Amino acid sequence: MAEYFDIISLVFLVVTITVGFLKKMNIGLLAIGMSIVLAQLAGFSSSQVYAGFDAKLFTQLVGVTYLFGIAQVNGTIELLVKKTLALVGNKSFLVPIILFLTSGFFTAIGPGNISMGALMTVVAITIAVYMGKNPIFYALVTKAATNGFGLSPITPAGIISTNLGEAAGFSGFEMGVFLNVILWGVVCFITFALIFRKSDKATTAKVLKMEDLEAFTRPQIITIIGMVVMVSMVLFLGIDVGLASFFVAAILSFMGICKEKSALAKVPWGTLMLICGVGLLMNLVNQLGGVALLTEALLSIMTENTATPIIAGVSSLLSSVSSTSGVVLPTMYPTLTGIVQEFPSLSFTELASCVASGSFSSAFSPASTGGGLILAAYATATNSSENELNKIFGKLCVIAVGISILNVVLAWLGIYSIIG
Repeated sequence: MAEYFDIISLVFLVVTITVGFLKKMNIGLLAIGMSIVLAQLAGFSSSQVYAGFDAKLFTQLVGVTYLFGIAQVNGTIELLVKKTLALVGNKSFLVPIILFLTSGFFTAIGPGNISMGALMTVVAITIAVYMGKNPIFYALVTKAATNGFGLSPITPAGIISTNLGEAAGFSGFEMGVFLNVILWGVVCFITFALIFRKSDKATTAKVLKMEDLEAFTRPQIITIIGMVVMVSMVLFLGIDVGLASFFVAAILSFMGICKEKSALAKVPWGTLMLICGVGLLMNLVNQLGGVALLTEALLSIMTENTATPIIAGVSSLLSSVSSTSGVVLPTMYPTLTGIVQEFPSLSFTELASCVASGSFSSAFSPASTGGGLILAAYATATNSSENELNKIFGKLCVIAVGISILNVVLAWLGIYSIIG
């Protein structure tokens, strides 16, 4: 039986993802249970199971999300975005561009695509309805930005990407992947602007005025200073992003900048369980030879010219039923080592960019968290009928498939090799 543990471990992984999706369970919770069963079958000890828990990653994710939970709870980020948009005055054609840039900037400095995606989707749709513009266009632009800038080295997804890449034996790829995924986001933005250009120009926009917005409160000003301090500690002092975030968050909590419980509620505990739970299972799958077997399977259908589009396509398909940070990256990154060894002309940066952009491409689907938020926020802001929501649902599905196919083409054309 021992000789088949590579196959058995992969079966456990596939069953975990499939059952989690079908039963709408947290895949991380299910992965922990499956890890225990797999470890018992393989004769592994509890300490070998715990070896898959990345304490550093957990600390980094909690620290970053807690700090920016404070900024979200006390309204700092939302007010910053609205004041930035008010600067454009009656030049409404600039609003989508400003939304894209501000969403991307605030995503990249720490919160990441999950929390900023949730916040900015609501902000974008609210602004679109107020201005009389197309809410779906504004929401898609925002989602393209939060995903496109989501692989910054100090965001949760970026931290996961860095740790997984280093575990695979690679370093110095972080900025390359970050810039490549930004490029993907820009392509998405241009695509959406072309698709919705007529509907966006069809109405005369109301102007978001600075005098209509409240002034920053003392807690919000202190929060902004705290965010600047955190980023400075990471960039200029080389302090770990998780520790820097905890340091600043502790000071803000001590000063009573916002209610601690409210900020802690913004930490995506379910997502953290997903990431860490899948990490436990993937560690066992790797030790039992499952990753090597998966790599061999992928290599068997690849050539040097088809490797990148296949990786992009597989990542999109996997992301359509699972989480980018919690499942797609931990599953796909370990396979890239063997692919790089088989095809030396391909770099880890290029392949990792295909994984990230591929998994983000299917995130526009209403079956995913991002697309689901767009649909929910649209329904709330517009009081739409069920028939209209069904049409929006179908449109988002088509967009998700279209962007996934577009990304496969980009990968095939070697776009991600320019920086990689």
